[in-house]
Amino acid sequence: MPTALWVLVGVAAWLVVSVVVALVLGRVLRMRDRQVPDPPPRPGPPSAVPPVRRRPVEPPPCGRPQGPRPPG
Repeated sequence: MPTALWVLVGVAAWLVVSVVVALVLGRVLRMRDRQVPDPPPRPGPPSAVPPVRRRPVEPPPCGRPQGPRPPG
């Protein structure tokens, strides 16, 4: 067989083996992650402040001026 054909066979074999290893490794890691329980919640106050709920802003009625009134 010519050298180029051996190179192509080697590259193809490397790709096949790398895909198989990646799939098996991914499956093993997923199975491991399923077995690890979630950590318990930390004691103390929550780290994030809950958001303040505000009323929706309504547009002013048509008769009222918008913004500050001019003096006078």
